[in-house]
Amino acid sequence: MNKWEADGRRFEVLMASDIVRDGMALELSDLDSERGSGPALEIFWSDADKTFTFFAHRAINIPLEILSRFVDEAVRSLPPSS
Repeated sequence: MNKWEADGRRFEVLMASDIVRDGMALELSDLDSERGSGPALEIFWSDADKTFTFFAHRAINIPLEILSRFVDEAVRSLPPSS
């Protein structure tokens, strides 16, 4: 999707479809993490029950600016438009 920067750190945000869980997710990865690649946080939209779920795949220190932007982006882009 796109790359974001804050406090001299780089993050990547990707949107993913999940057929097994019946919904879509927004994933946040810390590109400067020493813990390896892959998503650190996920916000999942369930088509089945029309809810959001927030999940941390591992501990991550995120600037508030990035976390707020991540949540705003999920609310804006995950639920299907009517």
